[in-house]
Amino acid sequence: MRELVDLVPFVQAPEWGAWEPLALTMILAAGVSAVAAGMAALRRANPALVHVLALTSLCSVTSGLMGVFVPLEQPLRVWEFAVHPSFSSWTAWGAYILPLCFLSLLVLLRQSCTRRGPGKLVGAAAVCLGILALAYATGEVRACVGRVLWTEYWSQLFLLAAGFVAACGLTLLAVLRLSFESFARGGEHAVPLLELGAACLGCTLLCAVMSLFVGVLQGYAQFVDMWWHGPEVIMILLALCALLLGSGSVPRLAARGMVALFSAFLLLWKIIHMGEIFGRNASLYPARDAFADLLTLDALSAFGGTLGLLVLLAVLLPLVLPSPSRAFTK
Repeated sequence: MRELVDLVPFVQAPEWGAWEPLALTMILAAGVSAVAAGMAALRRANPALVHVLALTSLCSVTSGLMGVFVPLEQPLRVWEFAVHPSFSSWTAWGAYILPLCFLSLLVLLRQSCTRRGPGKLVGAAAVCLGILALAYATGEVRACVGRVLWTEYWSQLFLLAAGFVAACGLTLLAVLRLSFESFARGGEHAVPLLELGAACLGCTLLCAVMSLFVGVLQGYAQFVDMWWHGPEVIMILLALCALLLGSGSVPRLAARGMVALFSAFLLLWKIIHMGEIFGRNASLYPARDAFADLLTLDALSAFGGTLGLLVLLAVLLPLVLPSPSRAFTK
């Protein structure tokens, strides 16, 4: 165990706020669902499955890009990444990886609506770029050596788990969006949806357990109280509410998808935002304040903006692009 000594007698402003954990959650979810969509295309799976996964990933990566774009001090100068390429940091790599991932998903989404289905080349590109998106999101966090909790050996596994949980919740919401009428009539997709809803509930509990094992670094235990375990308490309460609510209707299944998505964000909130107290003076910026930042205007605007963009994309994209509705209603 390493022992840290903080020599800074004052508190600096947090380097990352609410937008960064939320953006990374979306990017991780996009990477997981892009890999899944590409694998489904390579295996010649049902075009409807490819369509749902590609739609999930496209909405996620778009929201993630906006989450990265908004907190930049000079967002209108993002074009300089392309004009002056530099590959010395993960941020520079992300400026190329994420737009390319977006384009491959857009092509995959369009091809999934054709009779021939998506091609293997596009599927392979989605898999590769999805893996690169996951590498970018985890590398961006682990490269910040000033935050000890972020660079721990287990952090990459936890970040990937959060991406899987968020992708699971978003996929359920996408399926509900595209097959609402079929499910309301008790069609053949009711059982897969119920299974996906149960998976979201299980993933939420998994997030809570993983968050519970994110320990306190030596030298800071005296400054960390019960608030350090606030995220996993919320996850468990949400999971219990979703369990008691059941999954026999579209709103209840949608609630499970939202619970899974929010749980993935809480896991990243604890690692990233609350983990910042270990790189500064924790006695003046305790876990209680880091946890309470969930209710600040910055955090609420991040939630509202990201969820609003997700809903807008999920509504508009199926209207703009052709949809393989026959695969859901046959």
